Amino acid sequence: MRLRFNHDVRHTIASELRKISTFGGIALGVLGYSSGSPVILAGAFLWWVGCQTLSAILLAMEDD
Repeated sequence: MRLRFNHDVRHTIASELRKISTFGGIALGVLGYSSGSPVILAGAFLWWVGCQTLSAILLAMEDD
């Protein structure tokens, strides 16, 4: 199955994913730091990297 998005839609979704990655990473980082849990800190990093990667993939898609 192939997903097709309009150029503007892809840029909007990528922009929102970057915001989500930043705020989610900050929230998880603060939670992990306050609880002293390195697992939550690692989760914050993986959350940030995952959202940024998905955003880059959406921006790399080309129109047909």
